[in-house]
Parts: sequence; C-alpha cells; structure tokens
Amino acid sequence: MKHFDFTLYFLLLCITTIITCQGVLETSLTSKGTQKMAMQFEAIYQFGDSLSDTGNLIRESTGARTAYARLPYGQTYFHHPTGRCSDGLLMVDYFAMYFNLPLLNPYLAKGSDFTNGANFAVAGATALDVSALAARNVSLPLTQSNLAMQLRWFRSLLYSTLTDPIEIREKLEKSLVLMGEIGGNDYNFAFFQGKTLHQVYQLVPHVVQTIKDAATEVIQLGATNIVVPGNFPIGCVPLYLVKFGTNDASKYDELQCLKDYNDFSKYHNDLLIEAVQELQQENPGVVVAYGDYYSALTWVISHAPRLGFERNGSKKACCAIGRNPYNYDLKRSCGSPGVPVCQDPSKTVNWDGIHMTQEGNKNVARWLLRQFVPTLQRRRHA
Repeated sequence: MKHFDFTLYFLLLCITTIITCQGVLETSLTSKGTQKMAMQFEAIYQFGDSLSDTGNLIRESTGARTAYARLPYGQTYFHHPTGRCSDGLLMVDYFAMYFNLPLLNPYLAKGSDFTNGANFAVAGATALDVSALAARNVSLPLTQSNLAMQLRWFRSLLYSTLTDPIEIREKLEKSLVLMGEIGGNDYNFAFFQGKTLHQVYQLVPHVVQTIKDAATEVIQLGATNIVVPGNFPIGCVPLYLVKFGTNDASKYDELQCLKDYNDFSKYHNDLLIEAVQELQQENPGVVVAYGDYYSALTWVISHAPRLGFERNGSKKACCAIGRNPYNYDLKRSCGSPGVPVCQDPSKTVNWDGIHMTQEGNKNVARWLLRQFVPTLQRRRHA
C-alpha cells in the first residue's frame, strides 16, 4: 500500500492524532516519490523577510557582508551558507518539498530557473516602506526592501517571462502565493530601538492594511490560492526573552513566555484574520487562507520533549550561546568569529536568538501544512 496516495486523508486525521501521523507527513515533506496530492501547484511565489529568505539579502550590496553569508549558517543541510537564516532548511523549503517542487531560487540570483516560482523574501524586510517607518523614528539596519519592492520584483518577473496578462493569469491560477510572514520586522526594529508597546501597537493597523493591499494586488494579477501568515508569539523568542526579561513572574504565561509581547502578536494576528476574511468576501472566486504561525510555534514549544528537543530546547538559542537561561548572548551575534554553536542543532528549536533551526522549521512547517492545506482544499471545492 502506498501511503502517499492518501496524504490529505492522513493530514486530516492528524488534527486529532498529531503525534502518530508525524511519520506520514514527514514522508510527504521530504520524499521525492510523492506523486499524488489532493491539490498540486506548478509554482510557489514567496514574499517575506528572514523567515523565508533563501538568499536575496546576501546578494544585495548592503547584505553581502552579513553573518548570514558565513558559516555556521547553512551548516546542517547545505554545508555552506546560502543566505538562509538557519543552520539548514526553512519552512518554505519544506512547503516546496511537500508540493513536489524544487527549492525556490531567490529572485536576485540572476540567471536562475524560475519556472516553479521564485522567492522575493529579504532578511530584514518590512511591510511598511522606509518613509513610513522613518516618520515614526524607526530606522532599517539591514535593507530597505519592503513589501512594495517585492511586489515590483514579482510583476517584473511575470512580465519578463510570460507574454501577456492572460498567460500570467493562467500561470498564477496554478500557483501558490505565500504573502509573508511579513511585518514582524516593522515591530522588531521599533521595539529594539526603544519604542514602547503603546507606540508599536499604533503601527499594527498600517502594517495589516499594507499586507491586505499586497494580497489584493496579486489577486488582481490572477492569483487564486493565497496563504497570508500571521506573526509568531514573539514573547517566546530568546532575543525578546533576554532583552525584555524581568524578575516579575506575573509577566510570563504558562509557557514561560512574555505575556505582553505575545498579546501584541495576538493583536496583530486578530487584525490580520479580519483582513483575510475581508479578502475572501471581496474575492469569492479566490482561496485566501490564514497561516496560523502563532499556534504552530506554541504547539511545538508545548510538545518539545515529545518532538525530540532537549529539556528547555524550545526557547534556547543554539548559536551565539550566552550564560542566561535562554542560552543567547545579546553582545555577540551568530556567525561572528569565535561565537560558539551548540553541539546538536536538531535538539533546539531556535538557532540564533530569533530564527529557528532546521528542526524547528520542519516541525512548524509540518503543523502549518496540516492547517492550511485542508483549508485551501475545502474552499477550492466549496
């Protein structure tokens, strides 16, 4: 019996029997032999930031000297740095594997094959543009790339490789568009540059509207399958836990994450869910699914020991090891000379204080596929 012939059936069963189905989904994520899918795409187009960048930042003039262009980034899977902000594969890589597509080439890798899609994500990218953030005294330390710029790249690629709008629509109807995650850096940079929670809360409606407008634009071009991801629970991220940690136990939730910052993520996600619902109502012939990154990571954190992570491995950083409970050094970044790396990255969820290890990405991607693939399938046949 070929279990991969019934992938969606097992994915749905996984909602109630998550652990026992992990092996089945693991096969569908990695096996080149997966032939029959409940739905298939010819291409994936990825927008976003460092959670999804497969090599755009390091090809920018401003990014060539970043740590992401040096080992130990990329050490586990590629054995050399690729520009991915991890020791190995990212979530988008697992999404591509699941749909039997090659790993996405970064848009700035000129001369690459973009037949099966492209990755426009840039580490450090924001949803809002430079001027909008500058008006709020927020500066951009890595890149000036933003969602509008990535949309320009998207249009440029389509119009340079396809002959007319009809052909573009036909291509996009057979494609999956991942609209992020994007917007996290708008908040990260604001928080790290000393803005208060109240000040950063005021950014959220503008960020969400920008994401909705971008999704509307790709729909107008012909996209019919779109996933709009939410934000992670940033109060569980080692960088936040170290930088904003406190001795006040009331500031932490049941997962020992910072409540105020997780509440902030929930607020962003609540507004984004409303925007996704509006997009679906405004475009009844299009499938717009919300990607619940928040629940995905909290599920991995709460099940970390059962998933093979070491004790406290769900919130400890592997690279740039410090002496605090979260194993992260604020003063030395991963990839800098002499910065230590944990012996086995597969035992931790977090790689460098803010990005996940390959093993973390794999487990979060697995959860997300269980969530949004059935949503896409159900709405497509509604």
